[in-house]
Amino acid sequence: MGHKCFTRKIAYLLAGVALVVSSFDVQASQTGKSIDELEKEKQKAQEWVGELNEQKNSLQGDLEEFNRQLSDISVQINDLEEQIKEKETAIEVTGEELEEAESTRKSQYERMKLRIQFIYEKGNVNIISVFLGSKSLSDFLNKAEYVGEINRYDNELLDTYQKTCKQVAEKEEQLKTEKSDLVALQEDMEQKKEEVSGLVARTQENIQAKQKEITGAQGTISQYETQIAEMKAYEEELERKKAQEAKRLAEEQKKKAEEQKKKEEAQNAASGQNTQSKPQTAAPAQDTKPDKEETSSGGGGTAPSNASDLAMLAALVECEAGGESYEGQLAVASVVVNRVKSGSFPNTISGVIYQGGQFSPVASGRFAVVLSNGANSSCTQAASAALSGGTNIGCLYFCRASSGVAGTVIGNHVFY
Repeated sequence: MGHKCFTRKIAYLLAGVALVVSSFDVQASQTGKSIDELEKEKQKAQEWVGELNEQKNSLQGDLEEFNRQLSDISVQINDLEEQIKEKETAIEVTGEELEEAESTRKSQYERMKLRIQFIYEKGNVNIISVFLGSKSLSDFLNKAEYVGEINRYDNELLDTYQKTCKQVAEKEEQLKTEKSDLVALQEDMEQKKEEVSGLVARTQENIQAKQKEITGAQGTISQYETQIAEMKAYEEELERKKAQEAKRLAEEQKKKAEEQKKKEEAQNAASGQNTQSKPQTAAPAQDTKPDKEETSSGGGGTAPSNASDLAMLAALVECEAGGESYEGQLAVASVVVNRVKSGSFPNTISGVIYQGGQFSPVASGRFAVVLSNGANSSCTQAASAALSGGTNIGCLYFCRASSGVAGTVIGNHVFY
C-alpha cells in the first residue's frame, strides 16, 4: 500500500511540469497565430512578392518601349522642324521670285501699252508718215511688218510673264500648303509626344509604387520569419523545460526508490532475525502488480470518446509525431489515452490535451491549425486505434529522445 502511495506522489510531481511552463501559455496566446499559420502567410507573402516583381518587370518593359517611342517621336519632331524651316525658306524665295516676275510683268505691260498707245493714238498720221517716209512699197511693207512683229513680241512676252507669275503663285501656294501640312503633323507629333511622356511618367510612378509594395511585402516576410523563429524557439523552450523537469523528477523518483528499497531490505533483514527464534510461516503474497501509471506495455480497455475527441487526438498526434512511424504515432496517442484512464490527469481527451503546459503545439497554437484543417489518415488511424484500446505503450509522458531521460525510445521520442 505504501508503494502505491509513493507512486501516486511521483505521478503528481510529474504532473507539476505544467506549472513550470504554464507562463509560456500566456505568451502563446499573445502571438495570435500559430507557426503553421505564419508559415502559410509567409508563403502567400512570398508569392505576392513574386507577382509584384513580375508586374514590376512588365512595367519596366513598358517603360523601355515608351522611352523608345518618345525618342522616335522626338527625332520625327526635329525632322519636321527642319522641313518646316526649309519650306519657310522656299516660300520666302518663291515670294521674292513672284514679286520680281510681277514687277517685270507690270514693267513690260507698261512699255507695251506705251508703244501701242503711240501707234494707235497717232492713227493715220503714223501710217501716212510710214507710207511717205518709205522709199518704196516694199520698204513700206517691211516697216509695217516690223511694227506688227513688235506688237506680237510684246504680247508673247506679256503672256510669258503672266504664265510665270501664275506658276510662281501656284508654287508659293503649294509650298504654303505643304508647310501647313507639316505644321499639322508637327502638332500631332507634339500631342503624341505629350501622351507618351504621360505614359512614361505614370509608368515610372507605377514602378515606384510596385517597388514600395515589394519592399512592404518583403518587410512582412521578415516579420513572419521573426515570428516563426520566436514561435519555434518558444516550442523548443517548452520541450527543453519539460525534458529538464522530467529528468529532475525521474532522478528524484530513482533516489526515493533506492531509499525505499534500502528501507525494505532493512525491514526484511530485521524480519529474518525474528524468524530464527520463531517457527516459520508462509509469508503472505505481495502485490507486485505495477500501478496503472507505471505500466510500460500496451494495455486493453477503451477511453470514453466521440468524433470530436478523435479529431483532437489525431491532430495532436500529427503535431507531435506527424513525421514519425506509425508505431511512434500510436505511442503518442497511447500516452493521451493512458492519462485519461489514470487518476492523475483529467478524465477526458480534451481535458488531457488542453491541460496547461503539457503539449507545446497546443500552447503555441499549431494544434488549433491542424485541428481546423483535419489530421492526416495515418495519425487519425493511430488515434482511433488507441481510443479503441489498441495502445502500444503504457507510459504517461514522452519527450525528445535527445533529452537524456531514461525510457522507451521510439523514433525521436522517449516514452516514460
